[in-house]
Amino acid sequence: MSIRHLLRHLTTDTLLLLLAPIAFAAAPAAPATPPPPIAAATNAPPAPPVFQRTTLPEHHAFQKTLRQYLASLKPSDFEHGITQKFSNISVPTDPETQYRNFLLTQMLQPLVGTKRGYPAVNAPSRLFTLPEIETPTGIKRPPVWAEPAAFLTTWTNQHNPYLHSRPMKLRAFVTMCVHLAMLDAQLEHAPEIGGIGRSDWLAPTLILLAYPFPIVRDAVPENVRAAYLTGLRKMGQRLLDWGPKGEDPQIDVVAPVSLWYISQALGDPDFAKQTESYARILFTDPRHFHPAGYFVDRGGLDLGFAGQANFFTTWLALATSWPFARDVVDRCHRLRAHVTLPEPDGRTFGPSHFQTRYSADAWRDQWEWGHYRDYAASLVTDEAAYLVPLPAPAALTNAAAQRGGFFNGQIQENPVLTEQRRFARNDELGNHPWTFRLWQSYNFPAMVSFAYEYYPAGAFAHRLKLEQEKSPLLRSPFLRDETFLRDFSQAFTVAKFTNYAAILHTGPVGAPNLDDGHLPLAGPYGFGGGQLSAFWTPATGSVLLGRRGGMTKDKNMDPLEEWRSCPIHAVSGIRPDGKIFTTARIQNPHVTSTLTAIDGTVRVTGTIPRGQLGQPKALDGRLDYTRTFTLAADTLRIETTLQSTGQDAFAELYETLPVFLRDTQQQAKAQPTTIELQRNQTWSAATTNWTEGVTAARLTRFTGAVLVEFDHPRRVKLSPAEFQDTYLSRAACRNLLIDLLENRDQPLVPRTASISYRLRPTK
Repeated sequence: MSIRHLLRHLTTDTLLLLLAPIAFAAAPAAPATPPPPIAAATNAPPAPPVFQRTTLPEHHAFQKTLRQYLASLKPSDFEHGITQKFSNISVPTDPETQYRNFLLTQMLQPLVGTKRGYPAVNAPSRLFTLPEIETPTGIKRPPVWAEPAAFLTTWTNQHNPYLHSRPMKLRAFVTMCVHLAMLDAQLEHAPEIGGIGRSDWLAPTLILLAYPFPIVRDAVPENVRAAYLTGLRKMGQRLLDWGPKGEDPQIDVVAPVSLWYISQALGDPDFAKQTESYARILFTDPRHFHPAGYFVDRGGLDLGFAGQANFFTTWLALATSWPFARDVVDRCHRLRAHVTLPEPDGRTFGPSHFQTRYSADAWRDQWEWGHYRDYAASLVTDEAAYLVPLPAPAALTNAAAQRGGFFNGQIQENPVLTEQRRFARNDELGNHPWTFRLWQSYNFPAMVSFAYEYYPAGAFAHRLKLEQEKSPLLRSPFLRDETFLRDFSQAFTVAKFTNYAAILHTGPVGAPNLDDGHLPLAGPYGFGGGQLSAFWTPATGSVLLGRRGGMTKDKNMDPLEEWRSCPIHAVSGIRPDGKIFTTARIQNPHVTSTLTAIDGTVRVTGTIPRGQLGQPKALDGRLDYTRTFTLAADTLRIETTLQSTGQDAFAELYETLPVFLRDTQQQAKAQPTTIELQRNQTWSAATTNWTEGVTAARLTRFTGAVLVEFDHPRRVKLSPAEFQDTYLSRAACRNLLIDLLENRDQPLVPRTASISYRLRPTK
């Protein structure tokens, strides 16, 4: 079982027992670190060189005021003098308060120490003074993450020894000033370093600058507050002027969160209005958000990267209650629920072929942080209710004490001196060179527990009502006692009948645009064209499942030469000269659909692009494609037709059906799907050699089977090799190749090619 899968299904208490490296007698162990999330941006910058300065900038009046104030502070200003632990934490009796505290325990953050975080509490007071910040070797930043340090002074538990602590507030504020002044100077004098001058990469740091300000403002003089707000407004105005970058939507959505915090700090209605307008465009304009329920990623979608987008969108929806933000959270989770399919063994899988970059399915998206993001989303939309269990009564009553234990553990565990293999003593702690980073908090970018901060009144009572009513929303749509045919803005159609379910993807997929200035990616930007993404039954789980290998910035894991084994439902072929083509790279198929309460028809048409998959000219003539899906209670019928202008000879031409075998990691002991072919009323195992006269294929998995019944006998074989995802999952698939040329492996110039078959469950 992978750590990511483990984190999804374990409670925080269990994680502490399994992963915490050190136990303390007086408190629970310092919480363990989850694995770093997937890179926030495919083209995220490497650690940039330090912006070289030895004194804080004073180019502007606000910078001068801030530096003068920092120069006036002495070590005694940062001495909090607190030695007592979080102990005898009061237990609130109000269930809403208990649930709110429970949400605070569902993410390891906020971090105020530990070897994984900065020792904000333990750091010596001298480190926050100007002589320790301005050094001959460059500007140094204090060992503080400002958001949790500020939060620590607000947690309104009567036994919080840091409540309203001015020294802790000053520690946060000094750190904020260093970041603000240096960011402003680098943006003006060295914006080329680290790609700082773009809204998506700058926005995360602005949360650090803006969130703590309303908390710490009472600790500093009025003129210093005004100076800080001048610089903060300047940062926010940059984001407003730049607008969304449009390259990585999962970090574009951070900017509205940053801008909202800035607007709260400024208290300026005009700035707040501009912030809402910025967010509204990003969340409602079809160029950025598709009404099916996903943010547009280079013309397509990526439900893996969308996990991060869901995290920040939920954050914004809870903080602002803007209806359009809440609508996006609802749509995204509704789509996510309808493309994740439960297995008979309790696992969950789904299709990923359409994704721009990510190889794994939506269930394995990034930034889940255990259950935290899902609990937060369930405060916004009931579409997320099935993702999280109702906590046990003991978890509710012990939540406040557990959070206090987290803080005790963090404070008692300093960072590690790697070479000496021990924790640093307080007097050995030091400052760090300042540099711009996409995430200043390393792999802890989510330093605010927004589910706790913006807990909606009555949330627990609402959840309890769902439980008492045994609401179907507490189960996956595929496990509810209902049948449905649902259209997701013609990007997806999802149907569930008594004995089977099907997911059709008919929406756009991504494509490079040489004019947008975005860094090109290494492989195809998803596979679409109108496909059967999944065919599922309660007894078999997913029998057919479209997947992809994915890509990193530099590596393509869907190599062109392995096209026969690419697990997609497509028509693909090769010319005698080696040029390869596929319907899966029709970027925007035309879709018509008619759905009723009991059945439906979805039809896609398009022209296969002449140049695709890195080949300037894969086809000479025109090749038109039509595929029709007929959904009925008993069967799914599929009809596929190609029409050619007769200018291309084809050496091979297949309809490919992606058979899902298993996940070799999560289902290592499970029997892979058995693939059999029927000929002359006799069943035999499918092989990589042609079987002539095949009337049906039988796919047996777990305790059930699915029949693929052809309109007339066909030539069928298996793809040369299994597909095995080696990137972000271990999904294994094997294609059924159905010959559409029917010319006994001799090249042919066809005018038409077609196939019709039906899929249905069988015992």
